Amino acid sequence: LFCRLVCGFLCPFGLIQELLHKLPFPRIKRNFHRAKKLKYFILIVFVLLMPALLTNSFGMGSPDFCKYICPAGTLTAGLPLIAANKNLADSLGWLFGLKMTILMMTVIGSMAIYRFFCKYMCPLGAIYSLLNRYSVYRLRYYEDKCVHCGKCAEVCRMDVDPVKNADDPECIRCGDCVRTCPTQALHAGFTAPKCKGCKSATEGAGQD
Repeated sequence: LFCRLVCGFLCPFGLIQELLHKLPFPRIKRNFHRAKKLKYFILIVFVLLMPALLTNSFGMGSPDFCKYICPAGTLTAGLPLIAANKNLADSLGWLFGLKMTILMMTVIGSMAIYRFFCKYMCPLGAIYSLLNRYSVYRLRYYEDKCVHCGKCAEVCRMDVDPVKNADDPECIRCGDCVRTCPTQALHAGFTAPKCKGCKSATEGAGQD
């Protein structure tokens, strides 16, 4: 129903990434568009295939993304558990070292790139992105109002150009582009705005 609106407004690890990005740190402005496909690879391999194919004697798979990768789990659950349990801390091995390495890479990446984990690693974001164009909460672009000033694409921290694709898989429905548009050519919401003569470009393409 809401797709990546969940990423923009409900995800607690998204909040942590945004706070990290506010810290003084060199910014990377380059858009690594091909690297964004990594989250789909993680979804297919670590969330779908490995748990389905690598099973125990009872036919059950393990949550391999959580086990080997998830930096959110390491930060919000793993570290507090270790801090509270000395016996657990004494039994740490290579797996914890791997997850701490991934966590540190994510922390540094989030300081340098806005929502680093969301863009490149999150398998749940990958699922939401595939459904963005079918979301009930939509971003609508009205071509007849657009003056092609480019301000919407310039302000988008998820590297989306809503003029080219208002249903872009990376759009988290934050609304920055809507607030920036000088001609109200963009609208975000559950329903289209009441405007005589307005026709959404996505509606004209049969996507709305």
